[in-house]
Amino acid sequence: MRYGGGVLCLALLQLVVGLCILGIYEKYKKAWYRQFAEEAEEGDVNKLAYVDGTTPSDYLFYISIFNNVFSIFGLAGIIHSLKELVLAFFFFNAIQTVVAFHYFVDVVANLSLRGGIWETEHKMESSAAAFMFFNFALSLVAATFAVKAVDEIKVRQREEYNRLAVLSDNLQYEADNDKP
Repeated sequence: MRYGGGVLCLALLQLVVGLCILGIYEKYKKAWYRQFAEEAEEGDVNKLAYVDGTTPSDYLFYISIFNNVFSIFGLAGIIHSLKELVLAFFFFNAIQTVVAFHYFVDVVANLSLRGGIWETEHKMESSAAAFMFFNFALSLVAATFAVKAVDEIKVRQREEYNRLAVLSDNLQYEADNDKP
């Protein structure tokens, strides 16, 4: 399986990228709440935002979850030759190309509008945008490889079926040859 190996490598890379995005999100969340606590001491803060427990980059958490789940689907699909899991990996990557690119463009636009405000968050958002762009590129390649890998799995399953059908026919006729 030529393309199966490519899917394995790409799924593993996407798993690593998903874990990096999760790490960036957690660091961002820590800085966000630290900044929130500093503003709370000054008294100019919206208490409802803190009670809500959300940050502007919470969607990174969900993107990393889906990225990691479907990367494991891709790995398991190739290892066990399950075309359904590889198709799920393909569909996720097709959707991920759009989501990752839109996120990348949105963060780049926000960073250019804000300038130097919130320097710590600025660096983390920049690194998140870089990883999302990397994920976008991986998703483009992974979607192509997944389609080719599904074709390879179909061919291999068809060959296995034909081999078993011939074996079954041979076993069936051998028993009849011994009768007078």
